[in-house]
Amino acid sequence: MSEVTINDLILINSPGLDNSLPVGSRFDWSDDPDETGLIDVLNGVTFETDNEFGTIPVGSTAEIGGETFTLSSAYNALSTYTMNAGTKDEFQQEGQTLYLVLTNEAGEELVIASPSDDFNDEGWQSGLINSIKVTSPLTEENAINLNRDGDGNKLGDDKDVEIPCFVLGTLIDTADGRKPVEDLKPGDLVLTRDHGYMALQWVGQRAMDDADIAAMPGFAAVILRAGALGPNMPERDTRVSPSHRVLVTGPRAEVLFGESEVLVPAGHLVGNPGIERDTGAVTYVHIMFDSHQIVLGDGLWSESFQPAQYSLDGLGAEQRDEILALFPELVDQRGAGKFRAARMTLRLHESRLLFAA
Repeated sequence: MSEVTINDLILINSPGLDNSLPVGSRFDWSDDPDETGLIDVLNGVTFETDNEFGTIPVGSTAEIGGETFTLSSAYNALSTYTMNAGTKDEFQQEGQTLYLVLTNEAGEELVIASPSDDFNDEGWQSGLINSIKVTSPLTEENAINLNRDGDGNKLGDDKDVEIPCFVLGTLIDTADGRKPVEDLKPGDLVLTRDHGYMALQWVGQRAMDDADIAAMPGFAAVILRAGALGPNMPERDTRVSPSHRVLVTGPRAEVLFGESEVLVPAGHLVGNPGIERDTGAVTYVHIMFDSHQIVLGDGLWSESFQPAQYSLDGLGAEQRDEILALFPELVDQRGAGKFRAARMTLRLHESRLLFAA
């Protein structure tokens, strides 16, 4: 059993909260306890979970006020926070927020809002919170994840423990033609978008059976049906891990983000036509170069493995040791700078904006 301790959890007055909560709903602070929507801030809340990766699946428990509460549901939405209202320092910030519903044995609910670290470009800014306004529909999550950036306390699902990789059977373009990803080995020349054929440095696998996926649903593969991202993109149905980033190109990306090519985690695309979760057993295959690259799998450009703390943590100890033996500089977090992302990576709210009708 693992423990994950969280701070900065905002207790709100919203019994019965679910994904039918209308966009525009607002929780305001009031001195009247019967009227206020913002009740308290909870720190040091420890969740007990069977998950070894720092994620907190629905069903995890926490002791709050001497009572045991079970996480019964979790929702994700953009929200706008008004801070220091009525003073010269008043400001607003918008970002990803997780809304958590916890239930005790008597059926009583606690509803908590948790701002993530992914706010604006500068991150979460401290201040007295006067109101929280929901600015996008709530989407239900199976688990919540501890962010490893910023203050290390916030919750979110943009920078969770990541396993960016292909799935067994994906056909990768190489100098010797297309090969199943599981047949690749170090030294093989693989086609990259930026540097032609490059030699692989490392290949690894991780199998997850039905029980693993049931315990860690956030690791279930994403299916991209043939043509889901455009003609022949991909050329056939393909599966990747939810954190695996696929290349999206076009003028809309350039208008919105100043880049004609961006990387989007596959998990952010679920719900778009032809893109869905696959909840079955899966074997993930990682391929890694001496820098982050974009490669062609099943006719779709997407990323190679990019080592960083949050992705190395998703590997087994043996695979992690193999990578650190090849690239000892990664022991120091500064060494990960060598593997900076090949393209701009979109956050969840940016991905939604890119694919909005």
